[in-house]
Amino acid sequence: MFLFKASGRTYLRVVKRSLHAFPNRPQEVEVGQLVLLSKNREDCTPSEAQIQNVAKILDVRPATAEELERQFPGVSAGERFEVIIELYWLEPLETPFNLSQAIGPEHKFYNTVQDFSKLRDPDELAVFGFLVKKNPRVVLSYLNRNDLPEKLADREFT
Repeated sequence: MFLFKASGRTYLRVVKRSLHAFPNRPQEVEVGQLVLLSKNREDCTPSEAQIQNVAKILDVRPATAEELERQFPGVSAGERFEVIIELYWLEPLETPFNLSQAIGPEHKFYNTVQDFSKLRDPDELAVFGFLVKKNPRVVLSYLNRNDLPEKLADREFT
């Protein structure tokens, strides 16, 4: 499970386009991994939770400056980023949350994350348990879906 952060200025574009851009490729990233889409804390209103959507990773690929500027205009994306991550099954959470609600004091480990972070195993399990309790519709939707994107339709998973 990954945590992807975005500024308030780009968060809605990430959600709308099911795309995120980064300066480098995340390590240990795999197609089909669950992603928590988080808005930067400083861009949230006082009562707004950071993690409002989840998605799965479809593809990680290099991007041109032109594509980055087209997808993320007005934030110097072509100068700042090199990688695009395509997402699928992006869904809003019924109960948005902050990491502190799901993993307690261990959330501080992720406070300094600028772009993305792979969740540590115990944190991943805690977040999954939290999602099951607070966002069961999304978890059940993921478990019951069989509508893979065309890009994955013929792919065999092991």
